[in-house]
Amino acid sequence: MNKEEYMKQLKVCLKRLPKEDWDQAVSYYEEYFADAGEENEAKAIEDLGSPQEAADQIIHDMALLYSKEPVKNIRGGVHAVWIALLALFGVPVGLPLLLSGVVVVVCMFVVAWTFLLAFLVFGGCLVITGPLTVIAGFTVLAKSFPVFLSCIGTGLLAIGAGAALTYGMYHLCRRFLAWTLHKMANVIRRGGSRHEK
Repeated sequence: MNKEEYMKQLKVCLKRLPKEDWDQAVSYYEEYFADAGEENEAKAIEDLGSPQEAADQIIHDMALLYSKEPVKNIRGGVHAVWIALLALFGVPVGLPLLLSGVVVVVCMFVVAWTFLLAFLVFGGCLVITGPLTVIAGFTVLAKSFPVFLSCIGTGLLAIGAGAALTYGMYHLCRRFLAWTLHKMANVIRRGGSRHEK
């Protein structure tokens, strides 16, 4: 393995680093090879170890360096006052907006369920009125044959359309119920995981 191959592999292994740290590490190793010279290139590669080992060491050193840096505390001084004021003035606006959002979501679910159940009931009504229309057709058979045929056709159409609509709405209601329960479980799970932290 020569210097170009080593540096190419090292750059790939360091791609997890931020751009500034990546540039700094690559620059350091290029200077290292430049200082070693072409005649000592093999010895330099041997001293450094594999590109993956070198990259792991760099990432480890960067992690240690960043862990020792003091964390900036935004609660101190003027920043804390501004944050407190923003929170204080934001509550009268934010709380009603949050409650309004919750009410809108709940209303959307109620409306969706109302539509689904209305279509389900409508399909059931068609299934019930279809046979009654066919029976009504037989009662007028002696008086008017065209009315009889019209009642039979309308009744059979109502039975077919009602059965199809009821079947479709039943399966749609089941899927929507499963989806609703899944979303509610996700919300409860997220809320529980936040409290555990």
